[in-house]
Amino acid sequence: MIEYKNVGKTFGEFEALKTMNLTIETGELVTLIGPSGCGKTTTMRMLNRLIDPSEGVITIDGVDIRKKNPVQLRRDTGYVIQQIGLLPHMTIEENITIVPKLKRWEKARMKERVEELMKLVGLDPETFKDRYPSELSGGQQQRIGVIRALAADPPVVLMDEPFSALDPISREQLQDELVKLQEEIKKTIVFVTHDMDEAIKISKRIAIMRDGEIVQVATPDQMLREPKDDFVRDFIGAKRLNQELGQPAAYSLMIRNVATVRADRGLAEAFNYMKKSHVDQLYVKGSNGELRGLVSLETLKTAYPNEDKTVADIMETNIHWVEGDTLLAEVAELFTEKDLYTLPVVQHDELVGLITKSSMIRGIAEWEQQGGET
Repeated sequence: MIEYKNVGKTFGEFEALKTMNLTIETGELVTLIGPSGCGKTTTMRMLNRLIDPSEGVITIDGVDIRKKNPVQLRRDTGYVIQQIGLLPHMTIEENITIVPKLKRWEKARMKERVEELMKLVGLDPETFKDRYPSELSGGQQQRIGVIRALAADPPVVLMDEPFSALDPISREQLQDELVKLQEEIKKTIVFVTHDMDEAIKISKRIAIMRDGEIVQVATPDQMLREPKDDFVRDFIGAKRLNQELGQPAAYSLMIRNVATVRADRGLAEAFNYMKKSHVDQLYVKGSNGELRGLVSLETLKTAYPNEDKTVADIMETNIHWVEGDTLLAEVAELFTEKDLYTLPVVQHDELVGLITKSSMIRGIAEWEQQGGET
């Protein structure tokens, strides 16, 4: 068991950690996550005394780590980093056995351990153990980085954004392998990431941090169901909350083919677009696809005699819109409260679709048929 008891850390006048308390059970994988500079890496590095706390106590199995020799503590702690850190002049087998050699393991024991660990991550020892890091792919190198941290059978393993430099496919494969591996080895793992999807996938519990403090510690399911505050809710993301609640998001309700017009177009052109599209309103887009406004048939007819006017002169700019991952409940509330017939969907300022009253009602009906509750 790992315990942080009233732990704080300052660097000069900067307070990196503020009186933190956290317990990590034996065999538990806990993820530290939060925005850059929140203190998650500092929190993790204290465990092998790469950084010492300014106040408070950290214990592992009841022993204050300040009473341990720092070198011995690090040899007894597995450590996986983003840069992998395999030594290029050593073979894979030599890389894996660095710490066992320092601990004076017998050769037969080290050979057996190398074969056991390489098989655990799907790398044939006979094929790969005599190769050099440069002869392996990025994903294969990271697998070696993980099992190297496990080679001396440490009780605690620290993983500092170990998969963030990999391509999405390799990253997902390694996440799956880590989950499977943890089921077998049941190590106490402290994992640092900035990726909420990764945290949800691999963690037994997640600790979300902000400005040197832990905001919420919970299982992935608890956090999705009951985010503590708006910061946690925003960090998790509405799209994930939608998925957890089973609610369709705005993306699934919208029509992608939206009748639009550029702001610099003349009124006759706008009227022609309306006729061709069989609509009585056009959404106005900027040069980069951003939503700028709305022009209705009624407004267009009134201003039509003035040949000098453009769409920009007559468009309505105070319009309601939603992002693609907005909850169905919020979409329905907007339609009701604002008496809307259409609602544009915007992502990164770009107009990507349109929800109509009928498409929203259809979405609600389908959801209720599947057992949803409003």
